[in-house]
Amino acid sequence: MTGKLPVHVKHPWLIAAVVCAAVPRPSSAQSLLPIADEAGECAVRLREVVRLGGIGDSGTIGSRPEITRTAEGQYIVASVENRGELLVFDAEGVFRDRFGRGGDGPGEFRVPGRIRAGPDGSLRILDLGNRRITLLSADRRPLETVNVRSLHGLDFAAIALGERYAVSGFGQVDDVLSATTEIVDDGGERSASLGATPVESWMVNFFRAPVAVDERGRVWTTRAGGYGFDAWDPADGSEPVTRLVGDPEWFDRGPPLPGAPVTAPVPSVVIGLRLERGLLWTATWIADENWTANTVAAPSPLDLDRLLDTILDVIDPASGALIARTRRDEALRGTGDDALLFGVREEGGIARAVIFAPALTGPDCSPMNPSGR
Repeated sequence: MTGKLPVHVKHPWLIAAVVCAAVPRPSSAQSLLPIADEAGECAVRLREVVRLGGIGDSGTIGSRPEITRTAEGQYIVASVENRGELLVFDAEGVFRDRFGRGGDGPGEFRVPGRIRAGPDGSLRILDLGNRRITLLSADRRPLETVNVRSLHGLDFAAIALGERYAVSGFGQVDDVLSATTEIVDDGGERSASLGATPVESWMVNFFRAPVAVDERGRVWTTRAGGYGFDAWDPADGSEPVTRLVGDPEWFDRGPPLPGAPVTAPVPSVVIGLRLERGLLWTATWIADENWTANTVAAPSPLDLDRLLDTILDVIDPASGALIARTRRDEALRGTGDDALLFGVREEGGIARAVIFAPALTGPDCSPMNPSGR
């Protein structure tokens, strides 16, 4: 479903409590830009690429998978239901192999999460359970492990060919439990914390705190509990160099209902973030129009996806101009291959991943990222 967004989300989503810190005032060196709330005739078009997951496959796509596409065109899937094993599908979506196993030794994973593929066929995998990033060779041999013990990482991006990493999640910052992004080197040493936001619960966001690195080496982060995006110099965590802020009517900040289950999302949450050709692409989960707050039992993960919509925004970070906005009637996620999005659907009683390639379409689209890519 695409088009205008007249619906204001009236019902707060179920979540663990999130306490939002006040937005600090910008210094003279910081660029503070409001995000426009209206776009011209430009929308995000999603082209389906492939579907993953079948009854005869070894392993399952699962309810909360992580997916990336390798340089060779294969798809790698991590899911908590597969207990440390990762699945390999070919470019046509046919299951081919599996690797890894549960544990904390070399090449083992407790909760494999975000996967980033290298141009040489290597893989970097964030292990949420072991709190580390594992580098695997193209033939899946473990080459390096980077511990991120100071942080419960949910997403990461490599800086300077893997010499440093931006790891987003939550941990103790100045003895306060906070949502933050940390810069760590390949030895696991922390050099900076970016944008710490105090929170009450360790379950800040069950899904992801997206992070991205632009062509200038700046680290882009989201803000817990709000609709905003910050660009940081990874060598200086004192304040962002650029801050994009918005307050769209459809973004529901909460508060959460008391006693909400930790498996539910925040009222609205930015779930995807990437930069391409000078534009910032974002994906935000909001409550579906049919959602009501009278649900007695917590929904299953796949039912939860059906109660979510996704707002896809494309923003010019140099001006805050909104290039495109599209509302999609399903929960979409970003992948380790930043050119893709995916959703999880139940088909024939099993979970399947539907992979999409997004592009801009419409007469007012920016020439920096033409439609049809």
